Amino acid sequence: MNSKQEEKKMELPTFVYHVLPSKKREELISKRNVGLIKEFFRKREKLQTAKEDDLAHLKQLRKNRSINTGMYHRLKQVMILTHEQKRIDLIQSITEKSVRNGKSGNSHNN
Repeated sequence: MNSKQEEKKMELPTFVYHVLPSKKREELISKRNVGLIKEFFRKREKLQTAKEDDLAHLKQLRKNRSINTGMYHRLKQVMILTHEQKRIDLIQSITEKSVRNGKSGNSHNN
């Protein structure tokens, strides 16, 4: 039963894809992808800048002896893991948008 549901999910986008003229298909896919890629790079750059700023602030705290070496290393590890999770969340959100755009883009063309 699961495989039948998956087949149905694959049939409709494939059908819509083949109905559209090839030039129009490529144009729609290209525009959607360019927008998503630009959004991803913008958000990734913001995350990278925030990570670098946080690291610099942490180093400054250590330099000023506001925190000891052990605390510095623990906070740095937590900060790195937090930023890594944010990066993963960004990739997932962009992927979800891509899937939604693909479905909505196909349904608008009927």
